[in-house]
Amino acid sequence: MICSMTAFARREIKGTWGTASWELRSVNQRYLETYIRLAEQFRGLEPTIRECIRQRLTRGKVECNLRFDVNPGAQRALILNEKLAKQLVEAAQWVKMQSDEGEIDPLAILCWPGVMAATEQDLDAISAELLSGLDA
Repeated sequence: MICSMTAFARREIKGTWGTASWELRSVNQRYLETYIRLAEQFRGLEPTIRECIRQRLTRGKVECNLRFDVNPGAQRALILNEKLAKQLVEAAQWVKMQSDEGEIDPLAILCWPGVMAATEQDLDAISAELLSGLDA
Protein backbone atom coordinates (compact mmCIF):
# COMPACT_ATOMS: atom_id res chain seq x y z
CA MET A 1 0.00 0.00 0.00
CA ILE A 2 1.24 3.48 -0.86
CA CYS A 3 1.54 5.58 2.29
CA SER A 4 2.22 9.00 0.86
CA MET A 5 2.84 10.67 -2.47
CA THR A 6 3.05 13.89 -4.40
CA ALA A 7 1.94 13.26 -7.95
CA PHE A 8 -0.13 14.21 -10.96
CA ALA A 9 -1.75 11.82 -13.42
CA ARG A 10 -4.08 12.16 -16.39
CA ARG A 11 -5.81 9.42 -18.32
CA GLU A 12 -8.11 9.80 -21.32
CA ILE A 13 -10.75 7.24 -22.23
CA LYS A 14 -12.48 7.23 -25.60
CA GLY A 15 -15.61 5.29 -26.46
CA THR A 16 -18.54 5.43 -28.82
CA TRP A 17 -20.29 7.52 -26.16
CA GLY A 18 -17.61 10.24 -26.23
CA THR A 19 -14.43 11.11 -24.36
CA ALA A 20 -13.63 11.27 -20.68
CA SER A 21 -10.49 12.25 -18.88
CA TRP A 22 -9.46 11.58 -15.32
CA GLU A 23 -7.12 13.99 -13.63
CA LEU A 24 -5.58 13.13 -10.26
CA ARG A 25 -3.42 15.42 -8.14
CA SER A 26 -2.01 14.60 -4.76
CA VAL A 27 0.26 16.22 -2.23
CA ASN A 28 1.62 14.98 1.07
CA GLN A 29 -0.60 15.54 4.06
CA ARG A 30 -0.93 13.92 7.45
CA TYR A 31 -4.42 12.51 6.85
CA LEU A 32 -6.25 11.34 3.76
CA GLU A 33 -8.46 14.05 2.25
CA THR A 34 -10.22 13.41 -1.04
CA TYR A 35 -11.86 16.03 -3.25
CA ILE A 36 -13.86 14.58 -6.10
CA ARG A 37 -15.42 16.55 -8.97
CA LEU A 38 -17.59 14.64 -11.41
CA ALA A 39 -19.92 15.39 -14.29
CA GLU A 40 -23.51 15.62 -13.02
CA GLN A 41 -24.64 12.31 -14.55
CA PHE A 42 -21.86 10.45 -12.70
CA ARG A 43 -22.36 11.87 -9.20
CA GLY A 44 -23.47 8.42 -8.04
CA LEU A 45 -19.93 7.12 -8.58
CA GLU A 46 -18.46 9.32 -5.85
CA PRO A 47 -18.63 6.75 -2.99
CA THR A 48 -17.06 4.08 -5.23
CA ILE A 49 -14.26 6.43 -6.28
CA ARG A 50 -13.68 7.54 -2.69
CA GLU A 51 -13.39 3.88 -1.60
CA CYS A 52 -11.06 3.09 -4.51
CA ILE A 53 -8.73 5.90 -3.40
CA ARG A 54 -8.98 4.88 0.27
CA GLN A 55 -7.91 1.31 -0.61
CA ARG A 56 -4.71 2.59 -2.23
CA LEU A 57 -3.74 5.54 -0.04
CA THR A 58 -3.56 6.14 3.69
CA ARG A 59 -2.64 9.83 3.65
CA GLY A 60 -2.41 12.84 1.40
CA LYS A 61 -4.64 15.45 -0.15
CA VAL A 62 -6.06 13.92 -3.34
CA GLU A 63 -8.04 15.79 -5.99
CA CYS A 64 -9.86 13.62 -8.49
CA ASN A 65 -11.57 15.28 -11.48
CA LEU A 66 -13.57 13.71 -14.27
CA ARG A 67 -14.24 15.66 -17.45
CA PHE A 68 -16.86 14.08 -19.72
CA ASP A 69 -17.59 15.13 -23.31
CA VAL A 70 -20.50 13.45 -25.08
CA ASN A 71 -19.97 12.36 -28.68
CA PRO A 72 -22.56 14.40 -30.59
CA GLY A 73 -22.40 11.90 -33.46
CA ALA A 74 -23.23 8.90 -31.27
CA GLN A 75 -26.29 7.15 -32.64
CA ARG A 76 -29.21 7.41 -30.30
CA ALA A 77 -32.68 6.20 -31.12
CA LEU A 78 -35.53 8.68 -31.25
CA ILE A 79 -38.70 8.00 -29.31
CA LEU A 80 -42.04 9.40 -30.46
CA ASN A 81 -44.61 10.32 -27.82
CA GLU A 82 -47.55 9.07 -29.88
CA LYS A 83 -50.21 10.14 -27.40
CA LEU A 84 -49.02 13.76 -27.35
CA ALA A 85 -48.53 13.84 -31.14
CA LYS A 86 -52.10 12.57 -31.64
CA GLN A 87 -53.48 15.23 -29.29
CA LEU A 88 -51.58 17.94 -31.17
CA VAL A 89 -52.88 16.70 -34.55
CA GLU A 90 -56.45 16.68 -33.23
CA ALA A 91 -56.03 20.19 -31.82
CA ALA A 92 -54.51 21.42 -35.10
CA GLN A 93 -57.39 19.88 -37.08
CA TRP A 94 -59.92 21.58 -34.82
CA VAL A 95 -58.17 24.96 -35.27
CA LYS A 96 -58.06 24.41 -39.05
CA MET A 97 -61.82 23.67 -39.13
CA GLN A 98 -62.53 26.84 -37.15
CA SER A 99 -60.45 29.15 -39.32
CA ASP A 100 -59.97 27.38 -42.68
CA GLU A 101 -56.30 28.33 -42.54
CA GLY A 102 -53.49 26.33 -44.27
CA GLU A 103 -52.35 22.77 -43.80
CA ILE A 104 -51.12 20.99 -40.70
CA ASP A 105 -47.32 20.97 -40.74
CA PRO A 106 -46.05 17.55 -39.51
CA LEU A 107 -42.62 19.01 -38.77
CA ALA A 108 -44.15 21.63 -36.48
CA ILE A 109 -45.86 18.84 -34.53
CA LEU A 110 -42.62 16.84 -34.27
CA CYS A 111 -40.79 19.96 -33.04
CA TRP A 112 -43.30 20.54 -30.25
CA PRO A 113 -41.64 20.04 -26.82
CA GLY A 114 -42.09 16.51 -25.53
CA VAL A 115 -43.17 14.90 -28.83
CA MET A 116 -39.71 13.58 -29.75
CA ALA A 117 -36.98 12.48 -27.35
CA ALA A 118 -33.62 10.80 -27.79
CA THR A 119 -32.86 7.66 -25.81
CA GLU A 120 -30.45 8.13 -22.94
CA GLN A 121 -26.99 6.62 -23.10
CA ASP A 122 -26.36 3.53 -20.98
CA LEU A 123 -24.77 5.25 -17.98
CA ASP A 124 -24.07 1.94 -16.21
CA ALA A 125 -21.88 0.70 -19.07
CA ILE A 126 -20.14 4.07 -19.37
CA SER A 127 -19.60 4.17 -15.59
CA ALA A 128 -17.95 0.75 -15.67
CA GLU A 129 -15.56 1.94 -18.40
CA LEU A 130 -14.78 5.10 -16.47
CA LEU A 131 -14.04 3.20 -13.25
CA SER A 132 -11.75 0.78 -15.09
CA GLY A 133 -9.94 3.82 -16.52
CA LEU A 134 -9.46 5.18 -13.01
CA ASP A 135 -7.96 1.85 -11.88
CA ALA A 136 -5.46 1.79 -14.74
